[in-house]
Amino acid sequence: MTPKTPKTCDEAKQAIATRHFVGWRGLPAGCTSDAMFGVKFEEKEWPARILGKKSTRWLELEGVPGYDEPIVSVRSNVVVMFDGMNPELDGGWAPLKADLGEPEAKLDWYRDTLLMKEGEWVYPARGITIFGRAAGDDALHIAVYAPTTLAEYKASLRPELGTKLHDR
Repeated sequence: MTPKTPKTCDEAKQAIATRHFVGWRGLPAGCTSDAMFGVKFEEKEWPARILGKKSTRWLELEGVPGYDEPIVSVRSNVVVMFDGMNPELDGGWAPLKADLGEPEAKLDWYRDTLLMKEGEWVYPARGITIFGRAAGDDALHIAVYAPTTLAEYKASLRPELGTKLHDR
């Protein structure tokens, strides 16, 4: 079976709901938060979040089992990213890791205040990033988005997941 981009928002929604990302090829263009998750976008109600260097509105979703703190991020009411912690991947991490192969980039990221050296595995052409340990032995966080380039991912999609400590 050849992996393909989901043709419809419903197909993407189904993959996210079942946590089945083997063969994933990115979010389809133009999906709204209402179409994908049944939540109406309210710009004044949704908080701002920076992805890459661009402002985005986000909402923590209810009724999306298998993730801790699942979040939909939108710009102009179009879903640009879905991400969640501790995904209970269909079939586990090993089949997805085998399907994805080597990432285009391995970046550093923070889980809370702990630096995870080279644990952000970016597959921009597939529209998916896995956040884990450098050893690649687990998926601690997942982000899915439309297929893009590595430069565009860094500029407009890369989430800042760490916790910033403030001096007193």
